Amino acid sequence: MASTASAQAETLWDNWYTVTEKGKPQSYYHEKAELVGTKAKIQVNSWIREGSKTRSENLGATAKNTTLLEPLLYNFRTQDERGMEKIIDGSIVSNGKVFSVKIKKGAETLKPLRAEMIPKLILSSFFPVWVNKNYKRITGVQPIEFHAIVEDQVDDQVPVVAGTAYEMNPDDISKKYSARKIRVVFSNTVNYWYIDKQGAAIRIDIPSQEKHVEKVDKATAEAFLSKL
Repeated sequence: MASTASAQAETLWDNWYTVTEKGKPQSYYHEKAELVGTKAKIQVNSWIREGSKTRSENLGATAKNTTLLEPLLYNFRTQDERGMEKIIDGSIVSNGKVFSVKIKKGAETLKPLRAEMIPKLILSSFFPVWVNKNYKRITGVQPIEFHAIVEDQVDDQVPVVAGTAYEMNPDDISKKYSARKIRVVFSNTVNYWYIDKQGAAIRIDIPSQEKHVEKVDKATAEAFLSKL
């Protein structure tokens, strides 16, 4: 029987970012997005400073390689201030109608949670890829709506949050980076995304939180928290 070659991965981007909050280094993360045959994949590894310690969070997610990026599964791992690990696994069940989430805190396995699948629902980690897939549809004529499961906020429920994306007129920052400026409203919070031709973020500003995200090289990201 002839063997079938595995689908070749197309890397959309493999980027590093720093996050500043209220003028102070807060975290940095590595984001890699790929298209592999009928699937889209994203991996986000974060390092977050809390007090004198730095903790890590790891998220891997898979969706259908379509404009809608219908969720398939994700895994999220983090630790609290006491070092107890929290693991969240989400997947599609019931013939694609329900998103089921299992949570483990330390040695304790919690009761599975469920969320009904609704139109235009993505995993929040896939928002940058959603921008890539809808790059030409995002204009300054009318906001595009979407809904997202917020993977890292799952605890006693599966939060599904509404959002919109709308193109703004170029400003000095977008001209500096030769980027498009997108106004994103998510969870009632206004974000300004400056994106490249792939839809990847070059810079993200969240004025209400005094938060600033900047694309940097790997060495700059890994040295970022040493400034504290």
